Amino acid sequence: MDYSKLEEVIGIGYVCDVSSAKKGIIDFLSGEDTYRDSISKDRFNSYKKGREIAVEIENILNENQRDN
Repeated sequence: MDYSKLEEVIGIGYVCDVSSAKKGIIDFLSGEDTYRDSISKDRFNSYKKGREIAVEIENILNENQRDN
């Protein structure tokens, strides 16, 4: 695996509320918005960052599968 691609994930930026970001990651990877409505407005940016992180991770994994 090309670990240099992880820099793209790290470059997404600061996540204020890790718990909300985790819920965003879970929602994206599950394909459902299970936790979306439980996130307060002041923490919703962290939820969105979590979804962005999940997208980047999925892209890296998909690219790695194509390379092998």
